[in-house]
Amino acid sequence: MIHIICGEINQGKTARIKSVYEENMKGDGFITEKIITNSIFCGYKISRLTTGDSEILILRTEFFPLDETPFLTKGSFSFYEKGFIFASSIIDDIINNNINPVFIDEIGAIELAGKGLHDSFRKILLADKTVYITVRNCFVKKVISLFSLKKYALIRI
Repeated sequence: MIHIICGEINQGKTARIKSVYEENMKGDGFITEKIITNSIFCGYKISRLTTGDSEILILRTEFFPLDETPFLTKGSFSFYEKGFIFASSIIDDIINNNINPVFIDEIGAIELAGKGLHDSFRKILLADKTVYITVRNCFVKKVISLFSLKKYALIRI
């Protein structure tokens, strides 16, 4: 079963998926947490739920190091490949160790374009696990269609 936690930007999707995990402390996955420095929003990091280990995923382009090349740039954000590699390694670990349920924050425009966590999300779907994902309202129908989700429940924020 896929549980889709849906809402708008900054509406609490990440807080909800984290609270679902914390209710039972079972399973594994990751959340995306805001990086705020000196009260300035800089980007997001991916944090593993069971260990707290994290990796930078996104920085606002003006904060992206000049000596590095972004994996992807979308709007005013630049993405680190190592963030996606880290998230994919968590998914692989979950599958290899038969961990259930799975928490993924978030599936969106990048995955709908076949990039980012697209392939990892497909792998976890094939593993037939209970999955909690966050999705912005505007992408819910597209995610359901692209990934051919049949057994799902919407959790609206």
